[in-house]
Amino acid sequence: MWRGNRFMADRQLDVPFAINRQRRCGSVLGASVALTLCAAPLRADEGFWLYSQAPLQHIVEKYRVQLTPEWLDHMEKATVRFNSKRYDAYVGGSGSFVSADGLVLTNRHVIPLSILAKAETAGGNIQRDGFVAQSLEEETKLPGVSLDAVLSSMDVTTLVNERIPATATDADAERIRKETIAELERAGSTTPGTEAEVVSLDAGARYMLYTHRRYSDVRLVFAPEAAAAQRMEDHPAPAFDVALVRAYENGVPARPDQHLQMSARAPTEGELAFVLGVPTRSNRRLTVAALEAQRDIELPLWLEAFTKLQLRLAAFAAHDADSARAAAPALVNVAFVRRITEGRLAALRDDTFLAKRREKELELTGSLAAHGDDNSIEAYRNIARIAPRRARRAFRNELLFPTASSPWPREDVVLPFGLDYASSLHAFGEVLLKSRNQRDLTDAERSRGYRAKDRGDLENWLFNATKPDPRVEELRLQAFFDTLVESLGADDPFVQIALDGESSQQRAASLASGTHLDDVGFRRALYNMSNESFDATPDAYLEMLRSLEHKRRDLNDADVVDDALFEREEERMRRATAMALGGALYPDATRTARIAFGTVQGWRGSGGTVPYATMIGAFFDQPKADVSERSATPLRWARAAERVEKGTMLDFVSTADVVAGNSGSATVDTKGRLIGIVFGPGAVEGATAVDFAYGATVSQRAAHVAAAAIFEALAHVYDAPRLVGELKDGHR
Repeated sequence: MWRGNRFMADRQLDVPFAINRQRRCGSVLGASVALTLCAAPLRADEGFWLYSQAPLQHIVEKYRVQLTPEWLDHMEKATVRFNSKRYDAYVGGSGSFVSADGLVLTNRHVIPLSILAKAETAGGNIQRDGFVAQSLEEETKLPGVSLDAVLSSMDVTTLVNERIPATATDADAERIRKETIAELERAGSTTPGTEAEVVSLDAGARYMLYTHRRYSDVRLVFAPEAAAAQRMEDHPAPAFDVALVRAYENGVPARPDQHLQMSARAPTEGELAFVLGVPTRSNRRLTVAALEAQRDIELPLWLEAFTKLQLRLAAFAAHDADSARAAAPALVNVAFVRRITEGRLAALRDDTFLAKRREKELELTGSLAAHGDDNSIEAYRNIARIAPRRARRAFRNELLFPTASSPWPREDVVLPFGLDYASSLHAFGEVLLKSRNQRDLTDAERSRGYRAKDRGDLENWLFNATKPDPRVEELRLQAFFDTLVESLGADDPFVQIALDGESSQQRAASLASGTHLDDVGFRRALYNMSNESFDATPDAYLEMLRSLEHKRRDLNDADVVDDALFEREEERMRRATAMALGGALYPDATRTARIAFGTVQGWRGSGGTVPYATMIGAFFDQPKADVSERSATPLRWARAAERVEKGTMLDFVSTADVVAGNSGSATVDTKGRLIGIVFGPGAVEGATAVDFAYGATVSQRAAHVAAAAIFEALAHVYDAPRLVGELKDGHR
């Protein structure tokens, strides 16, 4: 194991048990299978790896590049995780410190539009004009955004598991595990401004303890106008999706332990690059049976739901300019999620993709059978048997209870669809009801998002969320009720509770007019009152949610047993796979710092060769954007046309493996110099299915904004010499 603060090898935690630091490729299958699988070579630039698990030998053999522990330590500690609450789940993206004075580089789209709007000064319009702070005094706070920077990371699997007696029941084992994790987190959070969290990998096959420094005072320094940041199409369409924020401590710029040095050097085709980020979610370990259930049941249901909602919103937006403005945020988000859903479904309907997954699964189950691991074989069989009916219940539960617990116990995963489909009223009510139910629990027993360390962020969202437009809310509610009826059937008990004898249109209207959940004062009062007072408070929407919750508790015992068995077998399968493959397997994404790698490289598509890079000149070659004949070139860029070097690289693509949450990730060269930032995995058609597999149906590419373009634009488009100097020098 490497030495240094990052792995805390020389630091003793104040906990009453010892640390077993031995790392090995463990197996539940037997030594011979484990060695065979652990030695399996990587076939592509796949994976978002723990820093303690980076495939160093593979990188040496394939690229002749040797990464040192010091280099990796520097990269991890310069990476930051963006936090902003959406309902009770953390969303955000990645970023990196780029100066010793707390300056952070990320994507513009990592900062929610609602928060950007709150940062606008009098008369300003960031969406239209962008934002440039010409001094520290002009840097404006981003309410509801915080940053986490890694101070240390450590494998604590042995610490978590060694306290559990071999004779412990499942319930006792879970209780002891939770108590141990809570103890580890308390021991790592004693220093002011630091927070420790234990993260489960592969359903408990491994546990990592991360200690972060949290920066709660984050201020906007630079953001381009939306017209420059938002790409109209996939690569090579131009995009300048960039933002700069600054972390503050005690009212002055923070002094992070590490920061990256930016380079104006444009990368060359074939060059090796590393991506440093905090991927949020992936589903690379799902069985073929689970994937088929998504293909045949869940995804078609979600696609139909989002398609109909998008059509409703578009029709409403077409009424007039005011309606268009009111619907715009929801319409943009729903259209984006619909596209992701279509991409996932297309990947799962590709026979070649599923054939490869079956081949890998048969290889693993064959090894399990050859070594007598009947329990794991039985897990696969049970998953295949339960998956179809489980998929339908999963759709129902996520539709009705979008802020429910993670689908994988003891893993931090953001649900992909329910959070995007739910109306604001539904979300407010769900979070308040869940907060009420968490009050009498100990902090260790509470769900993630409701613990003491999360309370400030949860309250900030709950009390500062943008007031929803009542017309859009009623429209979304009607779509919600229609989806319930069409997908579950009018006789379904949940549908009957939700509609309460009314039509979808009537119920949407009566709930929208019979609730005060859109009033921040009402939400604050509910949040702070006793459980008895909460339960006695009349509100139409809360009454519906209470009834749905009671019905969920009264679910048929067979369904409860079915779900519990499915979850247990999924955990067993994931642990077995992870332990069999050991260091040859990267864990699914869990909002923790990871490193990926790949080469700068174009591809050959159906229309011919797609170049690896787009130059700034492409901004000035854009077609007319709409019937008004307005130029698609952003106005500020058009005015700077004579000053900008149009041959400067703007965007490039690479084979690095990126998924949701990697937005804003630093892209560095082999010397650790920042040469770009990731702004999305959707550089080629099919990349929206990357949470299932690397290059699910096509050769995968990640899209990056080149650092060269950041220097050029700040200097000649946005007149920000102060920022150019800080980025070049690494300090103010």
